[in-house]
Amino acid sequence: MFKLVVRMTLFAVFYMQFVAVNAQKRKADLDVPSTVVYALPKTVFNVDVVAEKKIRKVGPFARFSEKYIGVTPKISSNGVEWNIKSIELTENGEVDPQHYYKLSSVEDYEPNLIQLSPEGLIEGFNMNSLNLEKEVHYSALKEDAEVEIEYGKFSIDPNLLIKKDTVYKVVETDTAFLKVPTVIEQGVVKSLEDKAKEAAHQLFKLRKRRFKILTANYEVLPPDGKAYEIIIRELDKLEKEYLSLFLGKEVSVIERGQFTYKPSSNDKGGVLFRISPNKGLVDVSDLKAIPVRVEFKNLGLTSELPVLPQDPNLSPNSLIHYRIPGQAEVKIVFGKDVIYKKNHLIAQFGKVMTMPSQVLLHEGYKIEFYPNTGAIKSISKQK
Repeated sequence: MFKLVVRMTLFAVFYMQFVAVNAQKRKADLDVPSTVVYALPKTVFNVDVVAEKKIRKVGPFARFSEKYIGVTPKISSNGVEWNIKSIELTENGEVDPQHYYKLSSVEDYEPNLIQLSPEGLIEGFNMNSLNLEKEVHYSALKEDAEVEIEYGKFSIDPNLLIKKDTVYKVVETDTAFLKVPTVIEQGVVKSLEDKAKEAAHQLFKLRKRRFKILTANYEVLPPDGKAYEIIIRELDKLEKEYLSLFLGKEVSVIERGQFTYKPSSNDKGGVLFRISPNKGLVDVSDLKAIPVRVEFKNLGLTSELPVLPQDPNLSPNSLIHYRIPGQAEVKIVFGKDVIYKKNHLIAQFGKVMTMPSQVLLHEGYKIEFYPNTGAIKSISKQK
C-alpha cells in the first residue's frame, strides 16, 4: 500500500513538472513577435476611349455627276479620318513593389487583426467587415459599316447591252452570187458612262414615283398611313443609294478601347496608345501609328509636408506606414489638341508617412484606408 502511494506521488510530481515546462515553452513562443507583410498601393490609370472613324468613298460615277444629275460632288478623293469622341481616366490601386512593409506584434496587439486585399494591399485594422474590392470589366467594340458603293447591287437592268449587227452572206445561185443580209445579236458590256446614264434615269424615276405617291396621283394608293411611311422610307433609301453613285459616301464607325498607364513617382508623361488609319486604336508598340500622349504636372501639394521625428527606440516593424497622395494636372494630347485636362490624385506623387502601432491598443478603435491611394480614410471607434 505504501509503495502504491509513493508511485502515485512520484507520478503527480513528474506530471506537474511536465505541465510547467510546456507552459514555459508556450510563453516563450508568445514572446516571439508575429509579423505580417503588407503593401501600399500605387496609382494606375484605366483609360476608356471612344473614337470615331470617318471613311470617305468617291462615287464610281462622280465624273458624270454634273452631266446627268446636275450636282457637283463634295467628295473628290477616298480618305480615312479619326477623331476621339470621348476619353475618361479612372484611378485604380495596385501593389507598389517598392513599398512593402512589415508590422510585428507589439505588447498586447497581434497583427492578425489587419485586413488586406487579395493582392496584399492594406485595407484596415480592427475592421469587422470590409468590402472594398472592385471588379473592372473591359470590353472592346467595333461597329461595322457598309462603305462599298457598287451599282450592280441595286441595278435593275442587265450589265450587258445587246447590239444588233447586219452582216451579209454570199449565197451562190444557179445564175449568180447574191448577198443575203443576216442579223446577229451580240452582248457588249456597258461602258461606265452607259451605267451612269442608266442610274441617273432610275434616280429621276424614283423621285417622280415618290412625288406621285405624296400628291395622290395614282389610281391605287397605299391603304393607310403606315403603308405610306414604309413606302416613302424605302424610296428615300433607294434615292440615297443612287445618289451615292455620283456624290460618294461618308460613313462613321465607332470604336471603343481600354488601355492602362502606370506612372512612376517622377513621371512627366508618355504615350497612352496610338491610332492607326487601318487598324484603329492600337497599343503603344505600333510605331507606325499616331501617338496619343499623356502629360503629368505634379502640383507639389505634399512637398512642404514636414517629416515628423520618430522615437529612436521604436522598431521600424512597429510602425504603420501610409500614404498622403500627391495631386497632378493630367493632360491628354492628340496631335496639337488637348482633348482631356483634369486634376487627379496620384499615390506615388505624394509621401509615405508613419505612425506608431501603439494607437491600435486602444480598445474599440479601427483604422480604414483608401484602397486606391493608401491614405487614411478614418480612425473611428467601433460601435
